[in-house]
Amino acid sequence: MYTNIRIKLRNFIKEHKWKVILGIIAWAVLFVINQFLANAKIEVPITTYDPYKPIIENGQTTPNKWQEKIENMIDEYINLCNEKEYEKAYNMINEDCRKEVYPSLEDFQAYVDYVFATDKVYSIQNYSNRDNIYIYRVRIFDDILATGLTNDTSFKYFEDRMSFKETNGKLTMSVKEFIDKDNFDKVYEDKYIRIAITEKRINYDYEKYTIRFTNKTEHYAAISDGAMSGNIKIETENGEINQTAEGYEQPIILPPRGSITLSIQFTKLFDLGVKTTGMKFNNVRILRSYSGDESLKEQELQEAVELYSFTIPL
Repeated sequence: MYTNIRIKLRNFIKEHKWKVILGIIAWAVLFVINQFLANAKIEVPITTYDPYKPIIENGQTTPNKWQEKIENMIDEYINLCNEKEYEKAYNMINEDCRKEVYPSLEDFQAYVDYVFATDKVYSIQNYSNRDNIYIYRVRIFDDILATGLTNDTSFKYFEDRMSFKETNGKLTMSVKEFIDKDNFDKVYEDKYIRIAITEKRINYDYEKYTIRFTNKTEHYAAISDGAMSGNIKIETENGEINQTAEGYEQPIILPPRGSITLSIQFTKLFDLGVKTTGMKFNNVRILRSYSGDESLKEQELQEAVELYSFTIPL
């Protein structure tokens, strides 16, 4: 009987030699891998979530005394929006921000009804800090514990940069990337024109200036040929920045004795901390006539009363 078994085994091995060899190799490989994993020390990466550590580091952090206060203000604001307490949530936003972003309660209500159509939860992360202003990234998304995952839209979120300004020991809150507003009266005046810069609004990625232009003459005053002309720039510690089309992009041409008030915008990141030192007006022209016809532009320049440039310190 044993002889028959040996004969059958030998015949099987001869017939399936390569299968047997591959099986032995596969078993040996699996054995070695199993031994390696059993003895290896696998380090699991440790990640930490610190909502108060700024994404953009410049040496400034949110003071300990304000961390809980800011978190509570965000929580209260989100909860009021969820509960459709429009006026209470609206009044949490500082007045300058309200005037710029949501001029009326109805404007704010439209935002709340759109973003908070269903109950939302949120996450926060300190984004950057500068000059006693603390900017937080707030992501607002569906409460999946309440609504469940119904489709891929459940993973979408709204993002805002909310800023908290410390003034006289108190915090004020701004939303929609609004940072601050400065009121001032910076004036340039000569015998031809008067230019008064009355306000600067600071958003996270731009500055917007309110400017009153007045023509004191019986001629035309050509201030700018349009946003992309480079006629109006701000000067900073790092160089000059051109006006952007998002502000007022049309030519600024004042008729005789004419005046106009405009908001002019310049791209400038708040994070950089670069100081604005002045506003430069290049190639201001006092023209005897102005047609707007490009073919007559050279002739009108030749007949100009004055052509000059100047800078208003800020």
